[in-house]
Amino acid sequence: MLSIGVQEFLQLGKHHAIYDVRTPTEYAHAHIPGAYNLPIFSDTERAEIGTLYKKYSREKAIRQGFDIFGPKMTSFLDNLLLHGHPIGDTILFHCWRGGMRSNAMAWLANFYGFNALTLDGGYKAYRNFTLERLANTLPLIIIGGYTGTGKTNILHTLSNFGESIIDLEDIAHHRGSAFGSIGCETQTSQEDFENRLSASIPDTINSSMWIEDESRKIGTNVLPLSLYTQIQKSPVIFIDIPKTIRVQFLVDQYKDTDLAILEQSLSRIKKRLGGLVYSKAEYSLREGDIATCFSYALEYYDNTYTFGILRRDQSLIHRISLSAIDHKENAQIIVDYAKKHQLIKKASKG
Repeated sequence: MLSIGVQEFLQLGKHHAIYDVRTPTEYAHAHIPGAYNLPIFSDTERAEIGTLYKKYSREKAIRQGFDIFGPKMTSFLDNLLLHGHPIGDTILFHCWRGGMRSNAMAWLANFYGFNALTLDGGYKAYRNFTLERLANTLPLIIIGGYTGTGKTNILHTLSNFGESIIDLEDIAHHRGSAFGSIGCETQTSQEDFENRLSASIPDTINSSMWIEDESRKIGTNVLPLSLYTQIQKSPVIFIDIPKTIRVQFLVDQYKDTDLAILEQSLSRIKKRLGGLVYSKAEYSLREGDIATCFSYALEYYDNTYTFGILRRDQSLIHRISLSAIDHKENAQIIVDYAKKHQLIKKASKG
C-alpha cells in the first residue's frame, strides 16, 4: 500500500478527491478542507471496537472490525463510483494515524481497480503540518480602519487585482463585531478553523499578503498567537472614512435583517456601551431608526479600535483619508500607496 507525506498528499488533493474514513463525529469536529467523509465505522461501531481492544486484545478488535467492514465493501465501492471516479482514477484516503482504517479502504479501492494512496501518519500528521505552517512568518500588510469602512470588500477587490489575501472573517464565518454572526454560516471548532486558515495560505505568495485587522478572537474562533503577533507588528494602512458614510454603509448591509435579531446582537455589548447609551441605541432600533442605533454602537467600536491602534508602533501606521466607500477605487488607492511607500515585499514561499 503506497503511503505518501502530507505535502504530496495535499498537492494531489488539489486535483483528486480526498476521503476521510474516520467516524462522522471525528470528521464533523475537524477535517482537511475539501475532504469527503466516507466512514468505515459509525461512532458506535468504533466505540465497540475500542472497547474490545482495551478489554480483550488487538486481534479480537481487528476481527470485529472485519466483521463490520466486510458487508459494507460493496456500498463503499458504489459510493466511489457515484462520485464519478473512473477505474484507474487516483483516490486519496486517510484516517486518524494512517493505520488500519485507511489501509483497509485503500486495499479495497486498489483491488477494484482504482489507484488508491494513503496519508502517512494520517490526520494527526496533517494537524502537525498545519500548526507548523501557521507558525510561519508571512509578509503581511494590514488593512485597518474603523468599523463600516468596507475593509472586507476592499480585501476581495485586492484579490481580483491578483494580490494574495487571507479573509479571516470568511474563514471564521463571523465578521468580528456583536453583529458579526448575522448572515454567516455557523462557526466551526477551533481546530477546523485552523485547518481552513492554513489551507488559505498559498504555497507561493505574490509579494505581500493582505489581511484585515482583527481582534485575536473572531466570534468563538481565536487567531493563532503567532499570526496575531505578526498582525500587531506589521504595517497597517488605516482607512479613515467619515462616520456618517460608515453608518450608511452598515445600514445598507443590515437593513433587511429582522429587528429582533439586531436587538439581540446589540445586547451583547450592553455593558460596554453603558446603560444610558445602550438604552438610547435600543430605543432607536425599536423605532426602526437603524442609523441612529449604529451611530451609538460605532462610538464604542471606534474608541476601542483607536485604543488598540495607539498601542502599536506608530511608525507602522499609515493613515489614508478617503471620502467615500468605493471598494475598487479605494483598493487601487491602497495598492498605489503601498507601492509608493515600499510596503510591498518580494515573493516568498508559504
